[in-house]
Amino acid sequence: MIKKLLTRIYDNFAKSVWYTSTFVLMLIVYLLASVIRFLGKFTPQIMRDKLKGPLNNLHVHILKFSRHSKNTINRVNLIELAIKSMNFKRSRSIITIGGMAVGIGAIVFLVSLGYGLQKLVISRVAKLNEMRQVNIVSQTGSQIKINDKSLAKFRGISDVEAVLPVIAVVGKVDFQGSVSDMAVYGVTSDYLRQSAIQPVRGDIFESNDIVAEVFGQVSELEEVARGDEKKVGEKAREEINFSIYPGEWVRVREGPDTNSETLGYTKRTEDLHLGSEVWGSPYASDNDNGKILVGEDKKMGKWIKSLVYLWNRQSCDVNEADCEEGKYLTIKDENAYHAQESGYIAETDLVNISGSSAVLGVSDDDSDLADTSVDWVEIPAESESSQAAKTKIVVLPPSAKKEAVVNRTMLKVLGIDEGNAVGEKFNTSFVVTGDLLFDGGDKIESEFAEYVIVGVIPGDKTPVFYVPFVDLRSLGIANYSQVTVVLTSQKEVSDVRGKIEAMGFATSSVVDTVKQINSLFATVRIILALLGTVALSVAALGMFNTLTVSLLERTREVGLMKAMGMRSSEVRELFLTESMIMGFFGGVIGIIIGFIGGKLVSLILSAFALFKGVGFVNVSHIPALFVFLILFLALIVGIGTGIYPAKRATKISALDALRYE
Repeated sequence: MIKKLLTRIYDNFAKSVWYTSTFVLMLIVYLLASVIRFLGKFTPQIMRDKLKGPLNNLHVHILKFSRHSKNTINRVNLIELAIKSMNFKRSRSIITIGGMAVGIGAIVFLVSLGYGLQKLVISRVAKLNEMRQVNIVSQTGSQIKINDKSLAKFRGISDVEAVLPVIAVVGKVDFQGSVSDMAVYGVTSDYLRQSAIQPVRGDIFESNDIVAEVFGQVSELEEVARGDEKKVGEKAREEINFSIYPGEWVRVREGPDTNSETLGYTKRTEDLHLGSEVWGSPYASDNDNGKILVGEDKKMGKWIKSLVYLWNRQSCDVNEADCEEGKYLTIKDENAYHAQESGYIAETDLVNISGSSAVLGVSDDDSDLADTSVDWVEIPAESESSQAAKTKIVVLPPSAKKEAVVNRTMLKVLGIDEGNAVGEKFNTSFVVTGDLLFDGGDKIESEFAEYVIVGVIPGDKTPVFYVPFVDLRSLGIANYSQVTVVLTSQKEVSDVRGKIEAMGFATSSVVDTVKQINSLFATVRIILALLGTVALSVAALGMFNTLTVSLLERTREVGLMKAMGMRSSEVRELFLTESMIMGFFGGVIGIIIGFIGGKLVSLILSAFALFKGVGFVNVSHIPALFVFLILFLALIVGIGTGIYPAKRATKISALDALRYE
């Protein structure tokens, strides 16, 4: 019994929803066709002839669709009857629709400002291609630096399209006898393009080289490239600190050779391990997990000799005390203690070299520099030990590009006219701190070199300029300030950031800023919509009052229609049709009012913006989905305000209505 009752309620509800939905759809199509037909009167005869056929066919289909059951009035006739009734009281209908339009217009205007400001802010904060980028820096106080090994790891991550390193140093700019300190960024041409830096004058430099000739010292890459001059087992550095990434296992061999016997495997047992760096055979495949190896395709590779704990790689019971991860079993010595042996570990991407604890000897290159008037300057150290750091003066190599892209603020500081900036020359010297150098030791300062301005970019806050990456790299820089990783899709940002952060780096993305902006403006739009809803509520009350008064005035008319055979349900539909028509036109006109209001505000603000040289500012934006939502809201308000008058009309007795005065 209950099941039948619930089924009947569900069927009735489903029929009501279907009937109402189809009726609303037919009403919208009919009204749009009528508006098009009305506007067609003001179009040329040729266009009217073209529209006549499609509109007539549409009208025929509407008539067919409107016959929902036998012995009932046609829906189209109901709509036309409602329109004639509204036209009879034209002034009152116009005022009612106007009030509805003002309420809807207030919502559209305020919310469009919210969307427009959000779009404007996001467009200034991030370009479209920047949403696919992840910025990587070393964590504060971390021993893990961004270097060539790090770049190899980043390139090995799936969905990474490009890896763009950045070097940030201080530049001393000498122009016409005046010296100023400015920020300098060593970047590639691809970095400037991916960052959407568009020159307002000139163009960007063309240089995507990463490796450069190093003056004054030998970089790590050069040492690897020159590895064929070394002997297997020869020490590269006496004493180094290194760490194994958490959760990773590395193979320990008897000698610095992939053919040497495997002593076992080891993992991270403390934050830093002590060892020495030696030359050995290349290790293009000395791993068990497919990781990228730094020594690949080199004549010689670097190995670490260190005293480490050992495990055997074999299946074991994870519940056993000596079993690790079900795959590694502790090796015991003769005293049943955890075995510790001196072995060799390949410098793969699973191992991070954090620096040396001993000072390297002076190379031949250093002696050459000493003969060419090298100036050593003692400066106060920034470390807690207060040891004096040395500043080493070097010369840029002849291969340096010596081209610069500057911003407008730099031109103002130097007093260079923007129109004549391209081709202008200035002298600059670069100061490199120890954190960027291979051994984290002395500071390096280059001799002044003449650079030519090839492009000017916007920027009115801080004076900065960009130079080719290889120009700064040639100073002996081994660690980078930042890396920008470009992904194939914005959807992969979260996943790639997680992988990079697991390596010990800190990441940031414009996506974070955009999310915060979206969250802020979502709240702003809700507040603005609530303010607009106040005006809409007043308009809805006005419509409700109009329909109620209309019912009282048309009591005799209702009685006459019922006496002629019109059903109570059809009378209800007639009043609901009137309310929906008012709501629909109020919604359409309201959207137009809100749109025009937003564009007027944009024009007013643009007048001031153009005067300041900013350009056109559009602070109004109406998404297509929001337009449909507003039309739906307008119809809902129309139906809601018409329910009570329609219901009262169905209860009017035909005999009493005919006697009503």
